[in-house]
Amino acid sequence: MKLKYHTAFGKVLYWLGFLFFISGLLFFSKDGVMAEDIPEALYPFALPATIIGIILLLSSHFFKKKND
Repeated sequence: MKLKYHTAFGKVLYWLGFLFFISGLLFFSKDGVMAEDIPEALYPFALPATIIGIILLLSSHFFKKKND
């Protein structure tokens, strides 16, 4: 994805979405990459974080610079 065509708000949405998506994937399963280091309290937040990340990633595509 080329971020030079997006506005500053679109870039912020993209990186926040990426952060939420990756953190949701890390916390998603008890057999995950960092399963022994993650407290049990974070497992219920994995699916909402993944969904929020996907929504933010998709919505960042609507904030593109206008061609003059």
